[in-house]
Amino acid sequence: MVAQNNTKIRGLRISTMFGVELGDNNIVGDFPYYNEFVNCYVALTVGGDNNKIFNNYFGITQDGTLMPNQYGIIVAGSNNEIGKADMANGNVVCGNAVAGIEIATGHSNKVQHNLIGTTYDGRTDVGNGQGIIIGGSDNNIIGGDNWDDGNVISGNSVYGIFISGAPPKSYSADNLIKNNNIGLNPDKTAATPNGRGITITNATMSTQIIDNIISGNTNQGINIFGYNDETYTNGHIIHGNSIGTDGAQGSFPNEQEGILIAGNVGIVKIGQDENGNYSGNTIVGNGNTGIALVPLQGYSPERITIRRNVLHSNDLGNLFVDTSANNRIRSPYNLQFNNGLITGKHQLPNAIIDIYSANRFELSPSAYFRIGTTNTDANGNFSFTTNLNIEAIAVTATDFEGNTSNFARLNIVTDVEDEQQIPTEFSLEQNYPNPFNPSTKIRFTIPASSLNPFSKGEGTLVSLKVYDVLGNEVATLVNEYREAGSYEVEFDASNLSSGIYFYRITIQSDKADAGKFSEIKKMILIK
Repeated sequence: MVAQNNTKIRGLRISTMFGVELGDNNIVGDFPYYNEFVNCYVALTVGGDNNKIFNNYFGITQDGTLMPNQYGIIVAGSNNEIGKADMANGNVVCGNAVAGIEIATGHSNKVQHNLIGTTYDGRTDVGNGQGIIIGGSDNNIIGGDNWDDGNVISGNSVYGIFISGAPPKSYSADNLIKNNNIGLNPDKTAATPNGRGITITNATMSTQIIDNIISGNTNQGINIFGYNDETYTNGHIIHGNSIGTDGAQGSFPNEQEGILIAGNVGIVKIGQDENGNYSGNTIVGNGNTGIALVPLQGYSPERITIRRNVLHSNDLGNLFVDTSANNRIRSPYNLQFNNGLITGKHQLPNAIIDIYSANRFELSPSAYFRIGTTNTDANGNFSFTTNLNIEAIAVTATDFEGNTSNFARLNIVTDVEDEQQIPTEFSLEQNYPNPFNPSTKIRFTIPASSLNPFSKGEGTLVSLKVYDVLGNEVATLVNEYREAGSYEVEFDASNLSSGIYFYRITIQSDKADAGKFSEIKKMILIK
């Protein structure tokens, strides 16, 4: 069926190979009328402009029977509206084998208030292969300024949203993803996972990802990657999103990273930029790292700005910036706290220093809120005064190009130290990060009971060594007397090859009844 111009299509079930093809200014559906597009190859092709597609069912009937298409909707025109936040004028797009909606060419289309991959009651068995594909189209809006404008994009097996350029013809530039629920059911009470929440690649430019819930997905919440010169992708802004939560107190982790940026990617703002624009994201509780910047096929991300995010309780770490990424910027160092004065150093003058309140008992440095911001002076020194009662801080540096470092961390011991804060047993913690490249940190504790008051302060003899899989010693990290307390040492494996390594701690107390402690843990070096 071809609807050239100014046609209204209502009350039909369409089950032909190529469904309906639209010209300009047509209306498909519109409450209280609806259409069912089922068992087609391409159910609806929107070749023209200014069409309105409201209150229809694609790949599923109104009573919930799956009758999949290969493609639900393919858009090749401009200024079309698919759904709107008005009465019941969103579409239900489910069960389509390849994609629910593909915007192939054209520009300035809107996709609003639709259910894409799930139903009103949150079914998890009706997903599309991919929820929304943008593959060569600019200035489209997925969602809108208000939460009611947003779509529920959940339950799709591969991607919730996939954006790819088509260089050199198109770079899929300036698309907006705002106020959508990506990975949860419509009520936000359970996960309805996509494979990945949002994926951006292949020379895409200047995507804005704002104020969404991106949670409960099987892999990453957001994945941005480029793997050669032609696929370099840049200019993206990510702020105001809840990644791993329901936007409030409910925890719905993405099973892998909250945000993964890999390879040839540049100029991405995650939270506030270096000029103070934009708001932060909440990235909490995800199954791998909260934010990870990693190399891919010989390329590393550059100019990725990470500021003012709430970032904690992610399983394998909160922030990981590979040593090859972000122009190899170092973390701040020589952190000290004295009567509310925080001081430290950095390699660069005039670097932006962000200081966050951290949880001293969380293995990875964390950011619960930003305490404040300062800058290094001409010699790389910085200071900041706070009257807040804090137990630990995490600190990042950002250079003038927008490269942000890993966290540096300082646990703060107050003048009135609780006895429970003195270690009560020997322990060796798992290294962080793990896997790592090329450096990682190892923490261990020595309890007060191991000290001998007659040892003249020598305390406890600690040996911490690293071995390869054949049992050969490759590094000695500690071999000296230490007093009771918690310690952290860094292991730099720059000169070692990828593989599995083991680290062993042996602690021999001066006090005869304290005994000897020994433990071995495994770590993985990936280059």
